[in-house]
Amino acid sequence: MDVMNDDALVLVLERVDSHVSLIRAAAVCRRWRRAITDAAFLRRYRSHHAPAVAGYYHNHPSLWNAGERTGHAPLFFPTSPSRVDAGHFSLDFLPDGAASWCIWDSRGSLLVLFDDRQLKRSFPDHVICEPLTQRYRMVPLPPDSDSCNCLGPFLLDGEADETGGRISMSNFRLLCLFNCNGVTLTSVFTAGSSWSEKSTDPMAPSFTSSIWPSYILGRASGSWYFYIGDESGKLFDLNATTGAFSSSVLPAIEDWDFHIQTHNCVLTEGCDGKPRIIVVFNDTMKVFARLDSTEWALEKKIQLSEATCSLPGYPSSLLRHGISTVGVGFIILSQVSGEPWPFSVNLETMEAAPAEKKMGRRAYPCELSWPPALHACLD
Repeated sequence: MDVMNDDALVLVLERVDSHVSLIRAAAVCRRWRRAITDAAFLRRYRSHHAPAVAGYYHNHPSLWNAGERTGHAPLFFPTSPSRVDAGHFSLDFLPDGAASWCIWDSRGSLLVLFDDRQLKRSFPDHVICEPLTQRYRMVPLPPDSDSCNCLGPFLLDGEADETGGRISMSNFRLLCLFNCNGVTLTSVFTAGSSWSEKSTDPMAPSFTSSIWPSYILGRASGSWYFYIGDESGKLFDLNATTGAFSSSVLPAIEDWDFHIQTHNCVLTEGCDGKPRIIVVFNDTMKVFARLDSTEWALEKKIQLSEATCSLPGYPSSLLRHGISTVGVGFIILSQVSGEPWPFSVNLETMEAAPAEKKMGRRAYPCELSWPPALHACLD
């Protein structure tokens, strides 16, 4: 290392395999730390390496029982329990404690949560936070939020900084949809600023106050997807990098209104990082993939009884299945009535396996913050 010049050293350090290993490398000596803290180096490193996902948050499966709030805090599942201490991702630092909040969205190292004690309000209290650094900020009420029905807020990237980071506690955007007298308007809140004036977006999905939750189909590949139940069969997606809406058309072979309104249909991210729509009806599970920017098509189909009959504890009377958890590359199902018997299905292999019972409905990924916190390294 003594005879290696700085240019060669940088080429070696750019190939360090993970965000965590890079932080450790910065603690080796002053020379390594100086190379790693350079903004140009961090920008190049970010372009070559995927963000490090520390784990996934789930809202507690018993958050509500018989319509009554049970006051359970969100759960955190680390991607590597041996390397990630889940205690560092506790949400107890939030106002009134973690049990007062329900996760709505996540992006990068940030979470957006709402106060689930205020569900009757048009826009309940929201907070944006970074669990690892235990920083949070209350989200101000959008102007005239009481006079319109609100949907959101959704986390969007800010402008890329000199290290290649696009989202942090000082660099984020929140987008909210409003239905005002039948017209859909949008407003954006920017870190360090305030909500923008409401404006029309011809590509934004329309929604009503009473049925909009059924129309949020899911999230994948950095986008939220919204289904609008009309004759067009359109699916709208909100790109969290650009903040722009686009639309695609679902295949006419399914009764999408029925599947979505009966919660038999969800959207998640496949093992390849691309969006997948899953439809579960009675004993059949179908997976739809996006062919291009405008069209979806049936990719895979299995009979669930055949896929699960060899699993331990298989109930012979298992006929109807419900979706209990949606994750990246998998889905967890359980029988609709009787004793719960959860099992997961891998969206790539379509193989079934026994599953956890305590996971919530949807997984919210949480990445390590960028740029990496190097204050613990040598001065």
